[in-house]
Amino acid sequence: MVLDPLHWQIKLAQEDDAPWNEAVAGLDDLAQSIRIICLTPRLSVPTEPEQFCDALSYIDRVPAEAIPGISKEIWEGITRWEPRVLLDRVDVEQLGPAFFAASIFWRPRSDVLSDILQRTDVDLMRAE
Repeated sequence: MVLDPLHWQIKLAQEDDAPWNEAVAGLDDLAQSIRIICLTPRLSVPTEPEQFCDALSYIDRVPAEAIPGISKEIWEGITRWEPRVLLDRVDVEQLGPAFFAASIFWRPRSDVLSDILQRTDVDLMRAE
């Protein structure tokens, strides 16, 4: 993987045995940043107490209150703390008791997209 000099971060482990030396770059960096904002409660990081959002504080509420509250928190959190993306919409649905899912539709700002270096490897072999 070629690391983009501007848009990369350490990959968050998804499993217990995931390696700690991997990185995400480019569009994957932006997507991971959005997930971090959504899943990190405000006031939980001492060095940045106002960063992130309080979407998780709505999961025990009735859907009529939870869905707009979660949507608002996610929208405001991403808009404020991830300036590299433009939000299109946030769709929240209830999947079970105290279990919601958010679909976040976004695009990188055009100046950010021009910063992201992509690499495509192509193996060239003679067809026989």
